[in-house]
Amino acid sequence: MLYQLTHIKHYYENKIVLDFNSLQISQGEIIGISGKNGSGKSTLLRLLAFLESPTFGEVKYFGTSRTQIAILLPEIQLLSRSVRANLEYILQIRHQPPNPQKIADVLKLAGLEPKTFLERKHYELSSGEKQRVGLAQRLLLEPKVLLLDEPTNSLDHLGLKTLSEAIQWCHQEYNTTIITISHDKKWLEKNSQKLLKLHFGELINQKEANLLSHNWSKNQNGEKYYDFGNGAILELPQSKEIDLREGIFIHQDHILLHCDQHPSFEAVIIGIRTLANRTDEVLLEIALGKEVLKKYIPKEQIPHFQILQTIAISFDTTQIAQANQK
Repeated sequence: MLYQLTHIKHYYENKIVLDFNSLQISQGEIIGISGKNGSGKSTLLRLLAFLESPTFGEVKYFGTSRTQIAILLPEIQLLSRSVRANLEYILQIRHQPPNPQKIADVLKLAGLEPKTFLERKHYELSSGEKQRVGLAQRLLLEPKVLLLDEPTNSLDHLGLKTLSEAIQWCHQEYNTTIITISHDKKWLEKNSQKLLKLHFGELINQKEANLLSHNWSKNQNGEKYYDFGNGAILELPQSKEIDLREGIFIHQDHILLHCDQHPSFEAVIIGIRTLANRTDEVLLEIALGKEVLKKYIPKEQIPHFQILQTIAISFDTTQIAQANQK
């Protein structure tokens, strides 16, 4: 394990921007994080880079040194010098001798031809070119952790391809843990081993989460309801203020299972999976209408459930509404 974050709550003034129980990151993972503006993505990266401390909770880093962590922010600040001088400065602050070949190599990896760009002044660079120089600087550091904050901004199709190749090179060369936040969901999917989403400050693993975004509607009073299909409709009271554009997240704890008869929804278990990152729990995949919900249960409860078993489920609608309008 490289990072362990526990019981994280982080506020700006009186507004909570991060609110999740745990996050574990292993050495060599490539993680993509999406979420709308203001969801806490950049704040999370700043916590991982130790540029900020959480208001509550703990961030543990088990690497050799925090100097192994490199972060690339959206606004690149370069020295008022040439590209070469900006790259040489990175080696200088690490007390390393000048290395012209290494500088040329990382600049090319970042998508800039050394012969053309090494002597260019900072003011001669476009925003996309500055972003690439910033990436080359981070590659020079041979980081164990590379944190990328919206690196796809200002990049064209060729730039995106080059960025992907540079990330893969860094990962293969140094076994770097790479964590990228971006609004470009397609690019994240192609370039991440694990996809997370920040939804009102809560981290969601998109492969294991219940993020419902397709069939929400609202009644005459403005309250939201979700059509699972086959007549299964979930009405959500106190939901007038919820923004449906990002979907609604249903937390594991807000899905209740009932093995006996219960005035709720009838569903069918279609999968029971063990997960490497959860040794004490298993994941139930539950078909409700045309949707598949996911619910963790303790391993000792496995004997009570089996594939194709019909069960009753209900939802804590009050908690769901509150969790989606923080």
